[in-house]
Amino acid sequence: MINRTETRRSDEELSFILHEAVSWTVKGRHGAVLCEVASLRCAVDSAAELRAIGHRVAAVVRRLPSEIVVFTAQIERLTIECASPLDWPIALYAIKG
Repeated sequence: MINRTETRRSDEELSFILHEAVSWTVKGRHGAVLCEVASLRCAVDSAAELRAIGHRVAAVVRRLPSEIVVFTAQIERLTIECASPLDWPIALYAIKG
């Protein structure tokens, strides 16, 4: 069983390692591996793309050098942080007002 307090990081800590070149795994239901990517930023982008086509993303996981697990609520916050106003999916929602 995963000790969630040791594997969790704050949003600020995750922001600092977004572009660090370390292998991350996007996992779905029951621990199914949906894809493996080279950085947290790539994992956040891949998770958003997978959710858009109907996959259920449960977490993004880094195994080494120390295990980090990012669950869906935090993935969503990171997705918003990573999106710039020029990103078309976000811009569609921002223009409504």
